[in-house]
Amino acid sequence: MKKFNLLITLLITSCFMLKVNAGDASISASSRTVTVGSSVGITIRTTNLWGTYSLISSNNNILAGEKTSEIEVNNFVDTVYFKANSVGTTSIIFKPVDKNYLCDPTNDSCWNGTKSVTITVVPKNTPPSIDVNPTYSSNNYLKDLNIEGYELNPKFDKNTLEYSLTVEDGLDKIKINATKEDNKATVKGAGEVSLTEGINTINVVVAAENGNERTYKLTITVPEKDPIKVKIGDSNYTVVKRKELLKNMDGYEATTVKINNFDIPAFYNSITDVTLIGLKDEKGNISMFAYDSNNDKYYEYKEFKFDVMNLYIHENKNSKYESVTININDEEVSAYKIDEVDDYYLLYATNTFTGYEGYYLYDTKENSVQRYDSTMLDRLTQEKDKYLSLTLVLSSVCFLMMLFMLIKVNSDNKKMEN
Repeated sequence: MKKFNLLITLLITSCFMLKVNAGDASISASSRTVTVGSSVGITIRTTNLWGTYSLISSNNNILAGEKTSEIEVNNFVDTVYFKANSVGTTSIIFKPVDKNYLCDPTNDSCWNGTKSVTITVVPKNTPPSIDVNPTYSSNNYLKDLNIEGYELNPKFDKNTLEYSLTVEDGLDKIKINATKEDNKATVKGAGEVSLTEGINTINVVVAAENGNERTYKLTITVPEKDPIKVKIGDSNYTVVKRKELLKNMDGYEATTVKINNFDIPAFYNSITDVTLIGLKDEKGNISMFAYDSNNDKYYEYKEFKFDVMNLYIHENKNSKYESVTININDEEVSAYKIDEVDDYYLLYATNTFTGYEGYYLYDTKENSVQRYDSTMLDRLTQEKDKYLSLTLVLSSVCFLMMLFMLIKVNSDNKKMEN
C-alpha cells in the first residue's frame, strides 16, 4: 500500500512540474568600475531560451556599445564589450527585441523581463608626478564660440549650450571657431564644416582633462532655393534635389525624374515598377517615398529585410482578410489577421528581387516571413488543436489522480477510526 501511495504522489508531482524550470537569463560584468578610455566586458547567460535579444547602454556618452543577436535554444553565453567615454554611472540593459519575447521551447512559456548591471566610469589613472596629490582639471567650458561672418542666436555664453543660425541659400560650408577656457581640455567639432540645404546640427564637444564632456549644439539652417513642397496627410515635406543626401537602395538603380522642371535624383526597380525619391520633413529628416509620376502622387515606402528577402509591403484592396495594423522593427505596417491563429499575420508584399507579389506569412515571435499558401493555415490550426487537446488530457489525468488520492486518504482515515 505504501508503494502504491508513493506512486500516486509521484504522478501528481510530475503533473505540477509540467511547466516548471522556465527559461531564465543573467547578466554580469568583467568589472563594475572602469576608467575612461578602457572597455568592460558584459556577459549574457541564458538557459532554455530562444529568440532575439538586445544589449544597450542607458547612456552612450558614458559607456558606448550595443548589440542585437539571436539566442540559441540550449545554454547560451555571449560577451559584448562597451567603451568607456566619460566619467559617470550608467546601466547596461538586456531585454528581448521589441515585443518578441524570449521563449522556453521546453514548456512553451515566454520570458519578457529585463536584466541590467550598473557600471561606474572613473577618470584615468593618475600619471607619475612630483606632486603627491595630483588632480585632473574638470574645466570643460568654452571661452568663446563664433562662426566667421555670422552672429549666433543667442549671444555666446559659456553656460548656454544651444544656438541657432540661418545663413543664405546655397552656402555649403562655414568656419567654426571655438576657444577653450582650460588649455588642458580638448575640443572636437570646430573648424571648417560642410553644410547641406535644410537643417544642419553641429556639436562642438569640449572634454576636460578628467574626461568629463560638455556639448555645445549649433543648429544651422540653409534655406533651399525654389523648394518643391509636398504635403502628405498632416505632414509637410520638401523634395530632396541633391543625390549625395540619399543612400543607395538595394535592388534599385539610380535615375532621375522630372518634378516642377527639376531633375530630381531617384531610384527605380523594374521588377516592382516603383520609383523612389527622398522627402525631407520639417525637422530635416530624410525618408524614401514611392512617386507616381503619372498622377504626381507620393506614397510612404517601407521596405523590410527578412534574411535574404526584401519585401515592399503594400495594401491589397481586394483582400478577403481582416485588415489590421501591426508593428515590425518599430514601424507600423498594414497586415491581415488570420482567424483563430495567434502570433501570425499575413503581409501583402512584392519581393523586390524576384518580383513575386502576394501574401507572406509573418511570425511575430521570430520576426520571420515565408510565402503563404492555404495549407499553412490548416497546419497551424491542427498544431494548435493538438497542443490544446494534449493540455486538456494531461489536466484531466492530474485532476483524476488528485481526486483518487483524496478518496483513498479519506477511506484510510475512516478505517483507522473504526
